[in-house]
Amino acid sequence: MKFIELNLSKPLLRAIEDVGYNEATYIQAACIPSILNNADVIGQSQTGTGKTAAFSIPLIEKLNNEPVKHPYAIILSPTRELALQVEAELKKFAKYKEEIRTTCIYGGSPIAKQISELKKGCHVVVGTPGRIIDHIHRKTLKLHECNTIILDEADEMLNMGFREDIEEILKNLKEEHQTILFSATMPQPILDITHLYQKHPLHIKTPIHEISATTIKQLYYVMNQSQKKMALMQLMQLYNAKLSMIFCNTKKMVDDLCQDLVSKGYPAAAIHGDMKQEMRLAVLNKFKERKITILIATDVAARGIDVNDMDVVFNYDFPQEDEYYIHRIGRTGRAGKDGLAITLVTPRQRHLIKNIEKKTKATVTYQQLPNKEEMKTLRFHHVKMELEHAVAKKIPNDIKDLVQQMIQDGYTYQELAEAFIYKLVDHDLFEEIKTEEKPQLKVSHKGYGKIELSIGQKDNLQPAFIVGAITEATGLSGKDIGKIKIKEHYSIVEVPKQYESLILNELKQTTIKGLQFKAKKVTESSTEKKRRNKTKKDSDITSKDRKIAKEKAFGKKDVKKKHKTKK
Repeated sequence: MKFIELNLSKPLLRAIEDVGYNEATYIQAACIPSILNNADVIGQSQTGTGKTAAFSIPLIEKLNNEPVKHPYAIILSPTRELALQVEAELKKFAKYKEEIRTTCIYGGSPIAKQISELKKGCHVVVGTPGRIIDHIHRKTLKLHECNTIILDEADEMLNMGFREDIEEILKNLKEEHQTILFSATMPQPILDITHLYQKHPLHIKTPIHEISATTIKQLYYVMNQSQKKMALMQLMQLYNAKLSMIFCNTKKMVDDLCQDLVSKGYPAAAIHGDMKQEMRLAVLNKFKERKITILIATDVAARGIDVNDMDVVFNYDFPQEDEYYIHRIGRTGRAGKDGLAITLVTPRQRHLIKNIEKKTKATVTYQQLPNKEEMKTLRFHHVKMELEHAVAKKIPNDIKDLVQQMIQDGYTYQELAEAFIYKLVDHDLFEEIKTEEKPQLKVSHKGYGKIELSIGQKDNLQPAFIVGAITEATGLSGKDIGKIKIKEHYSIVEVPKQYESLILNELKQTTIKGLQFKAKKVTESSTEKKRRNKTKKDSDITSKDRKIAKEKAFGKKDVKKKHKTKK
């Protein structure tokens, strides 16, 4: 459906055209009329389906182009970054409704400046729940005239512990108001909120075929875990992306990978939950401005990142949930443009590709990694292009002076050119990656040792997760794992004694459901040892020894033998 068919005003249609939109996505075509009709809406949609525009466009359409004292609408976002992106989207659509004012309020920013902005009056407030509650308590934000509330990324806000804040904000609104909720998933806490605070909501869900748009080509490559970094660098050379995102499952892996890529000269930066808001925002701005072209992120930190013209998304770690995969690849192939999603898979993860294909109803195609000669040809081609591009530019005089100085030192132009090209060519990239699947280990006896993992019930750990991690890392069969006891803060696992050291070594580089942990051998405590020795000593006393001890204590007893009488 085209936007012109949605009965929108001319100023808004003009702004939509300026943004470059023509055809509405499914979520936009379904939500816009419903929101304009003041219905409560539940929008279930993933990243990349245009959900921000799905609520921003009808909201701007409903606003009167007149100054106001108190906000007409409030939009809640889980993070500062997402709040700023939502406000930026609103401003684009309000381009030709010049009287409409928006304000973004969030933690980590001077509150005095926010109070000043609120006093001037605004039509829409976008912000994080915590800071909005702060302003409500200070009475610098009054919502008694607020007709509309939008909860964006509602599932993420609940995961971050904002439920009480959200409910308090809802209670401060005008009694008759419209509640719009957008969420990628629909866990029970979200359903509870819809039942309590929405009236006969329309549940609009993006179909799977639109989530995994046909414009996204999905590929996977197979390599061992230790070969992933080299494989990633080769694939970045192969596809020569101008702008790409790389997803990892843990903050540590994000930092480690970023450090390795930067050391190799790649314009990369990391983003994850342990970074301060100011640092995350600075990284995002550099990425949007193309000062860095590779962004490495965890799934949680990447929620809400909205960057156009993303060429490639790399799944460095296989996503822990199918939903994460859809979130990740939705960042490429937007607005009808071609996109590419590449997943790096270990041999034992290949079967998981079928789950992804089933979920997305799309084919994820297997590709072989390039061989040594292919990588050499490819790298030489890229270096040639880089040099041709550099030659076309104006060369600074100090560079020319340095060349002349080296010529005077006795070097020829040929020698200098060869040395420069040799330095540009990264010969490590020519390494051929051969993947061998780990052989299935055979357990020759039933002796078990015990290992302790530093995660437990508090981490929502389940026995199946532990078994999966050990079998994936070592090649053991699930039936080879013994008893598993999951305590509050730790877990004890029985493993074949002959492979105890191997398992401990392999688990050093393994995560369980994205959780990092420590594994150690369980040694017998002194108390257990004494108890075992005592039991052993007791068992060494024979029945004869017991008989002698009894006779000494109580004397011998006459025992009459019974004789069989002959008939």
